[in-house]
Parts: sequence; C-alpha cells; structure tokens
Amino acid sequence: MSNILVIGATGDVGRGIVEILLEHGHRVVGAARKAGRLEALANALGHPPRFATVAGSLASDAEAEALREAAQRLIAPLDAVVVSVNAPRQSMGPILDKTTEEVASLVRQDLISHFTAARAFLPALTSGGTYVGIGGGTADFLLPDGVYMSLGQAALRMMYRGIARETSDRPIHLRELIVASVVNGASTRDAADPLWVTDREIGEQVAAIVADPGAFPETIQRISRRDASGKPLLSAGN
Repeated sequence: MSNILVIGATGDVGRGIVEILLEHGHRVVGAARKAGRLEALANALGHPPRFATVAGSLASDAEAEALREAAQRLIAPLDAVVVSVNAPRQSMGPILDKTTEEVASLVRQDLISHFTAARAFLPALTSGGTYVGIGGGTADFLLPDGVYMSLGQAALRMMYRGIARETSDRPIHLRELIVASVVNGASTRDAADPLWVTDREIGEQVAAIVADPGAFPETIQRISRRDASGKPLLSAGN
C-alpha cells in the first residue's frame, strides 16, 4: 500500500486514476481547484476510507507549495504523485490569429502547471518514490486548428525528459505517460468511440508504473487508442 497524491483528480483521466489506485489498495488524496467537484467525486466513490480530498491550485509557486503542505497533512510520506492537468482540448483556429497573450495562456495550462507541480512535489517524494505526469498525444501530431496543443505537449515531453536527466542522481522515478487518444471518461462515455482509451485503462497503466517503475525504464511512456485486437497500444521512448 502506497500513499499517493493525484492532482487533477476530478477530470476524466484523474478520476479514472483515483478509482484504479483505490482498487489496488492504495491510500489516495485527490486534489483539484474546486472543492465542490472534489466533494462530488467523493460522493460518487462512496467516501472510501482510504480516500481524502484537498482543494488547491498550481497557478503559482506559492499556491503549489500551499497545496503540498495541505496534502502532506492528510497523507505522508508521499510515495507517489500523479499530475493530470491539461488545457481543454478544443479547436482554437489558426495559431497566427491568436495574440501572444492568448497563446501564452494556452501553453501555460499545458506546460507551466506541470513545471510548477514538479518544483513543489518532486522534493517531497519519499526515497524511491514515483512521479507520473500525464501528457497528450498531440506532442507527436497536429490536429486541425490545434497547433497550440502540439506546442504545449511537445514542450511538456521535453521538460520531463530534461528533469529526468537533471535528477538522475536522486532516488526517485520520474515518468510521463502520454495519452495518444481521446479519452473514454465520465464526460464522454455516452458518445465514446470503441477505439478510445478508457479512463480506467489509463489508471491501470499508472498503477503499474507506481507498483514497479523499474519495469518502465524509459522516462516517456505512451498509451494509444486500441488496435484490432481490442487492446490499447503501449510503447515507450522518444
């Protein structure tokens, strides 16, 4: 049993991760910006005894540090941290039609929030602990009117690769799990394509990394929409 903090717990991906980690017997704290959504999640899960919630933000270093301190009052030591925060996926039109401020804001939601989390929470991990950031498949391809998404996600991948290199002498395991699929989650279930990766499949992959990070030695891990066999594709590297 590990003590695990999931930041972004109320999103489709975060919720699936929380559910699976609880099913695997871990103690979990779910964090998100809105206390009301956290309460709704706890209600939906039936208030399991190994689950607690904390409201907080990654909007600044000070807010991230406050979130860390609040989480550590609920669960310590931190054996693993999972960060599932990304900008909403939406068509935004040609990137050159956006102002510099608009693009900076969009990239911030994908990239800087993860950086802020890493600065605050990597030092808080117990020796041998695992840190998993959730990224998007647009790091590798362009969607129509979605250049800003690829910009942020490609940078996020390089950020995790760079931090992993710079912290290679520390007793921690850092991974990014890129989700190269639209997610079949709570908000999309009724209209989901059968080929989409589900929230629970993402949760199972996170649980596997936390349980045995040595089995996933590459910093970048990837889960992609399922193939003809019906299973999601798993790969590593790049």
